[in-house]
Amino acid sequence: MKVGEVLTEHKKIKWHECQVCGMPAYYRITYLASNCRANPASSAYGKDDCSWCSDADGYACKKHEREVSQDAPMGMSWCSAFPLKSFKHMGFY
Repeated sequence: MKVGEVLTEHKKIKWHECQVCGMPAYYRITYLASNCRANPASSAYGKDDCSWCSDADGYACKKHEREVSQDAPMGMSWCSAFPLKSFKHMGFY
């Protein structure tokens, strides 16, 4: 690049909706498969700290976080809920 040249950057921002109301999501809720540490199909297989692992994701606004957390997919259980603002480095708003 030379002095005086213009550099244009394009960034892709991932936008998620609340699974209940369709409003912009504030939380990313993660679920893990049953018996995840012993299940080779799980992302938490053989790990001591599985708080950042996720076999399925859900997204919720502030109002519906508890409702989405309790509605886990079949054969999975709730793992953690993180505000999306802590995932800016991954392209989330």
